[in-house]
Amino acid sequence: MSYSLYQDPMQSQPMVIPDNGIQLRLLPKEITLFDPVLLRHVLLLMIVVRNFFHVYLCWRQLRVCNNNVDPPHEMRNIFSKEAYVHCKTDEMYSVEQTLLSYIFDAIFCFIELYFGVYPYLWKVIINCYSIVDDLVWQSIAYVALFSSYLVVRRLPQIFYNKLVLAQWYNIGREKTLPLVGVLCSFALLLVLVQVGLVPLTAIFLFIEKSGGHWFVLWIWGFLFVVSSLGLMMYSMFGIPLLSKRTKMPAGELRDALEKVLKIFRFRTDKLYLIHTNFQLSGAKANAWGCYCWKRIFIMENLLRNLGKPESELFADEIGKGLNTEEMVGYVAHALIHWRLWHFVKSFFMVHVTLLVYFMIFGTCYRLHVIYEAAGFSPGFYPPIVGYWLVYKYVMPLYLTVTNWIIFYFLHCFEYSADKHTWKLGYGPALVAALLKIFADNPVFPFVDRWYMMWHRFRPTYLLRIQRVHVWDAHTNV
Repeated sequence: MSYSLYQDPMQSQPMVIPDNGIQLRLLPKEITLFDPVLLRHVLLLMIVVRNFFHVYLCWRQLRVCNNNVDPPHEMRNIFSKEAYVHCKTDEMYSVEQTLLSYIFDAIFCFIELYFGVYPYLWKVIINCYSIVDDLVWQSIAYVALFSSYLVVRRLPQIFYNKLVLAQWYNIGREKTLPLVGVLCSFALLLVLVQVGLVPLTAIFLFIEKSGGHWFVLWIWGFLFVVSSLGLMMYSMFGIPLLSKRTKMPAGELRDALEKVLKIFRFRTDKLYLIHTNFQLSGAKANAWGCYCWKRIFIMENLLRNLGKPESELFADEIGKGLNTEEMVGYVAHALIHWRLWHFVKSFFMVHVTLLVYFMIFGTCYRLHVIYEAAGFSPGFYPPIVGYWLVYKYVMPLYLTVTNWIIFYFLHCFEYSADKHTWKLGYGPALVAALLKIFADNPVFPFVDRWYMMWHRFRPTYLLRIQRVHVWDAHTNV
């Protein structure tokens, strides 16, 4: 990065950015990626290929939605036709929103690269602070303006979703905010983004200046330490400050779990219930720790009737949750994940891919040609914009590949835990538990296999249930 831009403010001469960027030039001077014009074409091509690949995946999922008119026979006893139609409509609306987000993103990427949106924002900042010889202040001002642009960038899609898609799928107001509410929430988001990004910008600039060429390793190390401490805190205390942890009281459920706990050498006094004051996404039971720190956490929304008398529940909460047999099967599945070290494997797999990501990121971040490909004049650009340029235009293909790898192993871990649970004899209880959890929070059960490999952390309940039935069928043959 050249700092010739930052002149002595005592001279009272406003800084002027030379207009010698590539602008709308289409033909490169030489066929090399170090030519900014050719690199701009390549970066946009990468975005278009990646985005339209995901558009294709979304189209495949929409085709699955259209081809499946009736609920699967495995779920017909718990899934009415009316509920199925509602879930199908919600799924198609959500997938089409995702599809359109990729299309809008590709259009905006084209405009930003070829019409110099980022350099224009930089010129606005320099015009306002032309004699301020402070790179940190100018970067913070640029991030404030740039983040505002990113929020506004979403508005065309928001308008299309509210005025076209929501009307097409007849999505009622009870499921979505009215347009005025969405715009007000975006105004609030704009303020919150400024509050969060301004200090982060100063922190990132400090890390970059102090960390030297491999400053990204400091960022990765920070994330690794924070995530490790977070997992340790959860394995010991549940969700600190956000939940209340209590030991499972003596009773039928605790006695029924004792047998499966003995298989994995867990003590019944290490069973904990997690009570929260906010709505959790899905019902969960997790096994954590090792040696004397082994714990099992069961979220309260997994308990039958939330573990409360019916008189304390709303009408739609009565009957939700798992009975004793279903809970045993579900906890056995969680204990299999613990025994096979699935979460630890996933944790290190994510951080290894994240480390490689940061190594590539740190290398590309210092390439001047990337800034020039975005339309900046050589040597005249805010370094902080490199975070966005590399993240947005260079790394998506890497993330597409690594996401597939991570999701593939996460799916394999889920199937492996299901199979080991079935081998222990808890297959029917696990299937019953999965069906009950699905009945409590129904979603569209069908999914395209390709779409699932890039857009779902776990295989669907239907696929898992079908696999257990296949194992049962092979055993009975």
